[in-house]
Amino acid sequence: MKYTDGVSVISILSCFFPTTVVFVDDDPVFSELMSRALQLKNLTFKKFTNPLEALDFINETSASNYLDYSSLFRSDEEETMSDWKSIMFNINKLHQKIYDLDRFAQISAVVVDYAMEQMNGVELCKFIKDKNIQRILLTGAADEKIGVEAFGRGYINHFIKKGSENCIKSTESCVRKSTHNYFSFYTDDIFKHLSIYKRNHLKDPVFAGFFFSVCASKGYEEYYMLDSFGSYLFLNSYGQASLLSVLTEDEMEKIVSVGLESGEIAQDVCEILRSREYMLVSHSRTGELPPVSEWAKYVQPARKLEGYQTYYFSLTDSKYLDLDFKDVKSFELFQKTRKL
Repeated sequence: MKYTDGVSVISILSCFFPTTVVFVDDDPVFSELMSRALQLKNLTFKKFTNPLEALDFINETSASNYLDYSSLFRSDEEETMSDWKSIMFNINKLHQKIYDLDRFAQISAVVVDYAMEQMNGVELCKFIKDKNIQRILLTGAADEKIGVEAFGRGYINHFIKKGSENCIKSTESCVRKSTHNYFSFYTDDIFKHLSIYKRNHLKDPVFAGFFFSVCASKGYEEYYMLDSFGSYLFLNSYGQASLLSVLTEDEMEKIVSVGLESGEIAQDVCEILRSREYMLVSHSRTGELPPVSEWAKYVQPARKLEGYQTYYFSLTDSKYLDLDFKDVKSFELFQKTRKL
């Protein structure tokens, strides 16, 4: 499955937002030309001609790069799905990043020239403390062997022949792949646990194709998983939000069962949920469903998607989201107020 910019994507991440890419080259003319030529609108570039200054900036800034997933673990939850509400992680905390403007200053990748006087590109990459920052090395024809060796030793993640015919396109592709890989590092463990509960759509190429086509067509720049079912919050560059609710066939039936066991579900609500043409759409910061007696307010048309499993989804506006909208910090605001 291909993302719109040509980067292969086999799974959806637990969250993604625009980040900062550091460009290091002691030739200011080449650095300026490259940064202008790259068609990467949802990223911020910070350019350096002095590799020592660049390294200091990278290590100082990335000290706060870490996405703290430790708070997502729940030790008091059951380890089975006997109760549909039993989850391993407090996933609904992921989206709290939307209130932090500094998330966009987070460094996800470094593009660095090899041949620099004060420090070569491989040495710079070796001294980057945050090993999750993706490192892309630009090499001349004579330095290509060095790039291969640096890659083999794990000092860099990619290397590109500088000045080649495809240099700009290759750099664009590497940066896109690198920003995706940056977030993958933090979310792999979450997906390992969620796979226990058959959340296969997170690695289903059919669902991933649908997911990224929605991002492209609606102009969403960032997304966050909201619950263990796999529902997502989308934001565009202006901070406008949408909710993608996702349930599998089994989860649709479990929700009906919860309603029936409560004795409070209205008959017409029960019937339309059983029809699978409608689904329950809601989001709460506490992770709880709304009272069964109020479900009629949260029923929305559902669409069906066949992949590894049968999925039902609904893409709705922000009225179903339990967020502090006045406190949301957008990428547009970051670009206007921050001078990196």
